[in-house]
Amino acid sequence: MRNVAMRDSLVIRALIAAVLLTAWTGGASAAAPKKNPDIKAKQQLARGLELLESSQDERAVKLLSSIPRLFPKSAVRFKAHLALGKHYMDKSQYDRAISQFNTMKGCEDADISADSLYQTGICYFHMNKYDNAFASLRKVTNEYAGSVYANESFYYIGQCHFKLGRWAKAVEALQRVGTSVSSKAEDRQDVTAEAGQELFFKVLDKDLVVLNRDGKISAKIVANSGDTETITLKTLGKDPSQYIGKVPTKLGKPSPGDNVLQIIGGDSVTASYVDENTAAGLRNQKVIAVVRMVSTAAAGFTNGAYTEYVEGVIGNTESFLRVKDMDRDVSHNKDTVQVTVSTRYKVRQEAADAVASDAADYANEQKREVWKIRDTVTVTLNETEEHTGIYTGKTVPAIVTDPTGIDPGDKTLSAMKGDEMVCVYVDDRHMGGEDPVEVKGTTKVFIGKPNDVAIRHWLVDDPEQKARKNLIEAKIYLKLAGIFKDVGLSSKASIKADQGIKRVDLVIKTGLKASMDRSIIEEAFMVKWELFLVQDKLPQAIGVCRTLMRLFPDSTLVDRALLKIGQAKMQGGDLGGAVSIFSSICRLPQSTLKAEAQYMIAKSHETNAMASIAKAKAAGRKVNVAAGMGRAISSYQKCAEDYPDSAFAGPSLEKIANFYLLTKDFARAGELMERVVQDYPDASFLDRMLLNWAKAAQGMGDSATAKAKCEQLMSEYPASPLAAEAMAIIKAGGAKPAPADSGTGSSE
Repeated sequence: MRNVAMRDSLVIRALIAAVLLTAWTGGASAAAPKKNPDIKAKQQLARGLELLESSQDERAVKLLSSIPRLFPKSAVRFKAHLALGKHYMDKSQYDRAISQFNTMKGCEDADISADSLYQTGICYFHMNKYDNAFASLRKVTNEYAGSVYANESFYYIGQCHFKLGRWAKAVEALQRVGTSVSSKAEDRQDVTAEAGQELFFKVLDKDLVVLNRDGKISAKIVANSGDTETITLKTLGKDPSQYIGKVPTKLGKPSPGDNVLQIIGGDSVTASYVDENTAAGLRNQKVIAVVRMVSTAAAGFTNGAYTEYVEGVIGNTESFLRVKDMDRDVSHNKDTVQVTVSTRYKVRQEAADAVASDAADYANEQKREVWKIRDTVTVTLNETEEHTGIYTGKTVPAIVTDPTGIDPGDKTLSAMKGDEMVCVYVDDRHMGGEDPVEVKGTTKVFIGKPNDVAIRHWLVDDPEQKARKNLIEAKIYLKLAGIFKDVGLSSKASIKADQGIKRVDLVIKTGLKASMDRSIIEEAFMVKWELFLVQDKLPQAIGVCRTLMRLFPDSTLVDRALLKIGQAKMQGGDLGGAVSIFSSICRLPQSTLKAEAQYMIAKSHETNAMASIAKAKAAGRKVNVAAGMGRAISSYQKCAEDYPDSAFAGPSLEKIANFYLLTKDFARAGELMERVVQDYPDASFLDRMLLNWAKAAQGMGDSATAKAKCEQLMSEYPASPLAAEAMAIIKAGGAKPAPADSGTGSSE
């Protein structure tokens, strides 16, 4: 998957006359966020991200998932949702990823909002839901045109068109990759980038249309510590005035010319480009931009190999510490850092003191309980090798039974039964801003032998591991059942579904009994109703959805469960019940499925209207199609107006346009089709819309427009099944009258 290479990277720019050399960082930390007083939320986020980096997925997911719950008003919760969504994307769990990306309401950070929309579009792309992907990606290009995500969105828009066989539109979108730049002057000032990531460089110089002949230019990249690289930039698409290039960065001694920019902690990087001819008439003027390299630190207690974080250490034995911070690699020797390691214990406070304690520690402490420091030492950590930016060391918590014998001034770290150990590292340069922050790691202190702790650990985790194993197997059976059903082997599909249901029932039973992570239980319910749907057991599927809503009324899957119920009722012919269910989704305060629910309401009304019209015709009664379809059309209109950025707005407008054709209101049909083609340039139904636009023009006697629209269809959608009909209209010069019943094609 071509994910945002630019996400953790930089695009550098500086504007003089006709030259633009750009610079910015992508991802959730592209711009320094507003100062956030909730340091604990930031620390928890950093720890969760470090756990993900070290492949401790389960612990990371639990930690990140708790941030929105513990810090419901903190802006850090949006970064947690974003990180979880990207994690689920990496695991190809696209539905779960989308549910995380859709929780950005109220986020004031433009980079996070743009990133979440962009990632949503990628998820839909990999799910082959191209209309949904277009809706998200176009919103990025329209609302965040100056971000790196706009450039990447154009790439995926092009890929969607390529998958659909729309070659001209694919080329048009791909040519716009890299063309979006910010116009804000502040974006060019005090730019920071994460050390160790790639730096991207973009140059815009209109003179190059004439001056440059080989499609390549160069920029000089210099690190303050001494390394110099010359980067070749290549043209963006067919635009000869725009160029882009990149260079990876890493800690190390200068090695000019190796196509890797070696840096050390605290480095600044200068990019320069020579403008041969400025708008002011000056010759060979150097344009430069500067970016500061910073590193966001992580710290904690690890195993003896310093590879994985641990939740417990044994008293009177060595405990191991690890800090990762490239900022502290400031020489060509092995550097050192210092951390403060403390032991602490909980005590109960009087009510008057508890108020202040709860205000500061409400996320991690029980009411009227606070942590007290028992003992503290300072530990020096050594860099593992030259220019790694990783520092390790160790200390020994000495178990004591009498607290009065502890000497706070000695070099021994004393601990008692039930204590926690805390390591604190001060990160003074990071992507979060200029203020130093404390990066913390915590672990429990156990008394006994390592084997005793290991046995206790496995007994606690075993039920959850079994549940996850059963859930994976249930998903496999769901996949197999779907394959068998698709090829017509219904009996085998049902057998596989039954096997999956047995597994998922074990997950639900064990999970509820053991108070397991609710995300596992919720996912199990989702798999179960999908298995019932494969078996066409609609009542049972509805029952599963209702059980989920009863157990977890605040679940992010509730609206999806309701949608499944509504769709099941539609399939069963209960259109009134379906409309009632879909309407309840539209009333939910946070649902991301409102647009689809409104579209399904309109579709239900349309199905009911068409059945009534067919029944009236069969009985020989005169039919007023406009009156019969009125409720459906108004519902489609509401979908288009209330959710204009959704994937269902375009299809709703197509339904309305087809209705105008059916009732021979050609003028209104033409006006609406013009609006749809302009507002929804990526819609999958535009070939049908162009043909119907031609028919509407024929109905008004406008043969020139009819021919032009058919020619546009042939040019942009040569593989369309409507090409033959369009060609016939072209050959007739657009003068062929439209049939009386034309324009009734469906958007489905």
